Amino acid sequence: MIRPWRSLRARLAVLGFLAIYLPVLLLFGVILVTDTETTFQTLDGATSVRSTSVHRSAWVSWTILALAPAAAALAWWWAGRATAPIERVRAAADDIGGTDLSRRIALERGPAEVMALAAAFDAMLDRLEQAAATQWRLIDETSHELRVPLSVLMTNAEVLLDHPAPTVEIYRRGLERSRAASERLQTTIDHLLVDARARARAVDRRPADLMALVRGVVEHAGVLAAGKKIGLSVTGPPSAVCSVDEPTVNRAISNLVDNAIRYAPAGSRVEIDVEVGDTEATLVVTDHGPGIPADEREHVFQRFWRGRRDVPGTGLGLPIARQIALAHGGDLTLDPPPPTGGCAFRLTLRRFI
Repeated sequence: MIRPWRSLRARLAVLGFLAIYLPVLLLFGVILVTDTETTFQTLDGATSVRSTSVHRSAWVSWTILALAPAAAALAWWWAGRATAPIERVRAAADDIGGTDLSRRIALERGPAEVMALAAAFDAMLDRLEQAAATQWRLIDETSHELRVPLSVLMTNAEVLLDHPAPTVEIYRRGLERSRAASERLQTTIDHLLVDARARARAVDRRPADLMALVRGVVEHAGVLAAGKKIGLSVTGPPSAVCSVDEPTVNRAISNLVDNAIRYAPAGSRVEIDVEVGDTEATLVVTDHGPGIPADEREHVFQRFWRGRRDVPGTGLGLPIARQIALAHGGDLTLDPPPPTGGCAFRLTLRRFI
């Protein structure tokens, strides 16, 4: 329970009462001083005070007493008007539930400081609502994406258990299907963990050589590219020092190169071109695969979207790469298709803070 004197409205009411009633008391005092009759008498050239009387009207005293409760009521009403915007902010905060963040204060009138507080509160609610919506969407999408490999595992186990005459070969094929579903499940979970960590952590910018990061990614991706006889080429300056969060940028580059290798046809090339400007660093990854139809290009950065179901993947690599780029003050965009076909993804990063 709030003590009366700790209430802002009570303090303002007391100040208002004093501001209203003190001038009345001062006026009453002046009346007392000035409403005095003094009689003078002169005898033998000497003046003396004969009598002094005070004429105090009864209505003045009653008026002073009657003004006290009126002043208190007026001060209390004024204090309520002054604290009404703050009370509105408090009431809105009390009414907002954990699952409903759509309520807003939307204060249109009031002191400038209180309106600024309400606007900041509304902005905070906007961010919380957006974060909650993203979280719920992630849960829905994740449950949908994990349902397929889990269903494959359960169905495959039921088929093997119900087979009338299972053989070693049947068990082998069933285990291979289970392994493929488990690999997809593991890959999806790994991407989701990377995505969640990228959202939760703050970007730790430190000087790093972007060219060294690209060469390291290309070296690790060489095994996957060699399996499809795909050549990897890197062009750019000898070094490109940027202030970036090295682990997350390395993940973004790896996602782009891995995506290009997956969709590039066997025997083709994947090109990684690095350009450095005064304020930005740009990395373009180009493959010469089938490309993306014009009507599907707007879906490229949607979570779990995949252009082809026959190509392994989770549909999270490009959205994660774009999120990392945005966290570094840049962006990830899809350039117009090259003349020879394929895709070209452009990753931009702000070089320095």
